[in-house]
Amino acid sequence: MRKIVLGFDFGTLSCRGVAVDLQSGVRVAQSQCDYAHGVIAGCLPDGGPDLPDSWFLQDPDDWMNSLTAVCRDMLTQGGIMPEEVTALGIDFTSCTLVPIKADGTPLCTLEAYRRRPHAWPKLWKHHGAQKQADRIEALAREETDWLSSHFGNSVSSEWAYPKMMQVAEEAPDIYEAADYFIEAVDYIPMVLTGRILRNNGVLGVNAFYIEGRGYPDETFAAKLNPLMRHVAEDKLAGEIGRVGDAVGCVRPEMAVRLGITDKVVVSVGNSDGAVAGCGVGANESGTMMLVMGTSTCHQFMYRDFHSFDGLCSIAADGMVPGLYGYESGQSATGDIFAWYVDSMAPESVTKAAAEAGLSPLEYLGREAEKLLPGECGLMGLDWLNGNRSILSNYDLSGCLLGLTLNTSPVEIYRALVEANIYGSRRILDNYEENGITISTIFGVGGIAVKCPWIMQMCADVFNKPVRVPLHDNVPALGSAATAAVALFKSGDEDGCDGFGEAASRLIPGEAVVYEPDPFKAALYRPVYELYRTLHDLFGVENSLMKELRALKHNAVSMK
Repeated sequence: MRKIVLGFDFGTLSCRGVAVDLQSGVRVAQSQCDYAHGVIAGCLPDGGPDLPDSWFLQDPDDWMNSLTAVCRDMLTQGGIMPEEVTALGIDFTSCTLVPIKADGTPLCTLEAYRRRPHAWPKLWKHHGAQKQADRIEALAREETDWLSSHFGNSVSSEWAYPKMMQVAEEAPDIYEAADYFIEAVDYIPMVLTGRILRNNGVLGVNAFYIEGRGYPDETFAAKLNPLMRHVAEDKLAGEIGRVGDAVGCVRPEMAVRLGITDKVVVSVGNSDGAVAGCGVGANESGTMMLVMGTSTCHQFMYRDFHSFDGLCSIAADGMVPGLYGYESGQSATGDIFAWYVDSMAPESVTKAAAEAGLSPLEYLGREAEKLLPGECGLMGLDWLNGNRSILSNYDLSGCLLGLTLNTSPVEIYRALVEANIYGSRRILDNYEENGITISTIFGVGGIAVKCPWIMQMCADVFNKPVRVPLHDNVPALGSAATAAVALFKSGDEDGCDGFGEAASRLIPGEAVVYEPDPFKAALYRPVYELYRTLHDLFGVENSLMKELRALKHNAVSMK
């Protein structure tokens, strides 16, 4: 009988899954299911107050329905018998934070809270807690050493504490009604097994958790909001595990729902960015992962602890055991390209794309690839959803300089792509300017697989090789690898004894290596220096973008 492990990747818009044969390493099935409500913005599904522009929520029922559909579809595709499935793992966008009751019920599923926005899970890109993040950062800079030592001396509004603080301030009754706040990466395994086992690496990125030290003390928490004095021992209660640990086995009722048995081992959840390292089989110090999808996560493995400003976080065992996981990132990548096509591209682009038998995005990419560095005459900043790294400021916004009456839609698209890659280069520079050597760069995710010209541009702008694995669904495959490790830890010798063995048995080694083109790399040098000037002008020295954002908020509030 075969032994199959399942990996599920919960992205921003859908759940994707892979089923892998433990003995052969062959992927026997894969599937995807979109969330019924996608990203909830503007208003709640069942009514209630309008949501501000910076609010992004999700429906936890969508997650479970998509998980069920993907699991059952893979069983059918692969002819997989229920008893053949031995373990499963999941990853999730992070920080996506869910307020729940003690029995695991999300508040938003209860009728009393259905029309209360703060009762809903706040998606990773929810930036409604920026003012709370600013205040946490100011207090932590003044009163702690841990912000500078582990979190790049900055606080992101995407993290758990700002999101919890926003609830405590704006809806204290909901804060008190929530027995726990739990990351979605830990929520799904909890639903499957009935046990809360939080991931230490995820907490180390998003909840100020430091191995051996714990969460911020209650004195600090009380200064954020009196309701939060005991936030660590109450709202964040639960055991803490590491990547590859086993949470438990699937509960009988969930086994029936998914079509598997209640003997299936569930591994600790992980963030979609961090688990990508497992999905490419990377476990060496000096490896940088660019996880390129709706946003870009920069996940770095390093043997040493080395703190510097501009990081998001450093977490022990953050990606694989034995190495520190460093996290940085950009809060919009694919979202920017989709926004331009959906909202800004003219009808002429749609028509030309149809005539070429391409989607508008494919058409723009094909034409943009033909331009040389600097040829579009434009320079942009990719902060359309704020800046995660290295400025950590979500009140910043995007810009585009150099427009003329002759500027074409293709040139604008090229400039937006270049701006995003320049932003990524700025993050890489920050590592190396602070004494860290990046030895290998992987590009993974939908953009890395589908857009070779963008990956070649990355290599040219970085002036470094970029490796793109030939297999897709990398995070889901990484989650399957964590399941195989958890299976072994549970006593089944058919599992994998560590991530080295998981890499050799389950992860295909083939990759495309994009080498920098010396001619284009030379052309990019002066263009990138202009980007650095613009980055510092608007991100560091100039408050114009913040003032524009404030004017908009004031105008909206007067309506």
